[in-house]
Amino acid sequence: MVRKGPGAIMLDVERLLLAEAPDAYVLMDLQGHVIYWNRCAEQIFGYREAEVMGQRLSDFIVPPDRMAEEERVFADTITRGRAECQSIRQRKDGALLHLSVSNKLLRDQAGQPQYVLSCKRDISEAIVQRDISLIAARVHGLFDSVPDGIVVVNGLGRIVLANRRAGILFGWDASALNGQAIETLLPPRFRQTHPQHMARYLNQPQLRATTGAMDLSGLRRDGQEFPVEISLSPLDIEGETFVVSAIRDVSDRKRIEQDLAEKNRALQEAVESRNRFLANTSHELRTPLNAILGFTEILLSQMSGPLSPEQQQQLLTVQGSGEHLLGLITSLLDISRMEEDSPDMIPESLLCSDIIQEAAAALRPAAVRKHLQLDVELCADEAALYINRRALYRILKNLLGNAIKFTEQGEVSIHLRQHVHPGGITTWIDVQDSGCGISEGDLDKLFRAFTQLDASASRKHEGMGQGLYLSQKLAALLGGSISVESRLGAGSKFTLRLEQPA
Repeated sequence: MVRKGPGAIMLDVERLLLAEAPDAYVLMDLQGHVIYWNRCAEQIFGYREAEVMGQRLSDFIVPPDRMAEEERVFADTITRGRAECQSIRQRKDGALLHLSVSNKLLRDQAGQPQYVLSCKRDISEAIVQRDISLIAARVHGLFDSVPDGIVVVNGLGRIVLANRRAGILFGWDASALNGQAIETLLPPRFRQTHPQHMARYLNQPQLRATTGAMDLSGLRRDGQEFPVEISLSPLDIEGETFVVSAIRDVSDRKRIEQDLAEKNRALQEAVESRNRFLANTSHELRTPLNAILGFTEILLSQMSGPLSPEQQQQLLTVQGSGEHLLGLITSLLDISRMEEDSPDMIPESLLCSDIIQEAAAALRPAAVRKHLQLDVELCADEAALYINRRALYRILKNLLGNAIKFTEQGEVSIHLRQHVHPGGITTWIDVQDSGCGISEGDLDKLFRAFTQLDASASRKHEGMGQGLYLSQKLAALLGGSISVESRLGAGSKFTLRLEQPA
């Protein structure tokens, strides 16, 4: 048995004391690389000795926002021989610690700097208790009347105050939350990244509402998750920055939003189903109707033999009714196409007066049959518009056709006005009649789909009430709108306004 001398025994005792010391002791070279890591350091920081040997200490226990501070303290140790500070450091699992740090420069026998010995004591619990007392003294009872859950967190991410509502929300006694990590109230999937989010917030603390920005969840003590909205605000007391979280349970609102979303989906499916039905039905009806109109035209041309006046009148009635029905079917098809997707609106350069005269020519026979005067008033020096021809013609034909339909005597007029200005060209096309007019209470119903103001089964005027609806839709696609002025018994004026940018 080899006996050790007193010097060797003392060396073993010193190593044992250092290894079993209640504080973390770390020995580093002059570049900050770890060359000794005691058991308490393993317990405090969560890193085994084999993981840190030869690594720079600042690379794995110092949060990014504290790096400059760590470098300054290390430099002071080298130049002055000793340095002390209190600061926040980080465990392997991301949890923050508040440490009391004392560094000492060790020299070799020649007096030259050789190592830096750092003693790090975990004072997190003492700091948390200090912060709990500090917050309680300043805001005691202030948050208990607030309808939202209020949780105040210190720089370590530990709860230092929770109001009564927060306790109810999360299923805790409010006082029992004091000292707990804020991650206790978060579902596990958020816990790993939360310390980084909090560190970034503390770097630039400001009022911040997360409403609508992301889907957040809280975790009750029984493990149940619930959706929350959180607003953050900084609270500065005696040089310390705390984070005040206002937490609201939005379970009911989320449930309502989900119900509405499901109803909207069902409604959208119903609209799409209706549009498909209209499109398919319109196509199916147009085929036999075109055949009827075609053979009627052949019979009226008397290619198959002469017709008596009575037969000719009957065929004209068939032709008129068929053309009316074809117009209704075409409108249905246009509406279904427009509801499903915006129609192809290829523009071209044209004069509105040309389209006005074309629509007036098409409807003049209808005005003549009712002994109505149809006046067309155009403007001088008309400027051309870059617009879709078919859409403009359809709008004018609908407006002019309605004016003739609802006027029993008098006149119908169509008037073109334009104003050229630096921003472009404003065009107004007025269609005015001396017909029955519209009551003020009915004006807001005009542009609804499939709505007739006289909706009774015995109404005088035919139609499905889709003309004005379709016209307003087409006007919007042209970048314009349709307005109306009318009084019951005094006629109506519909105005198509188009804006053409310069």
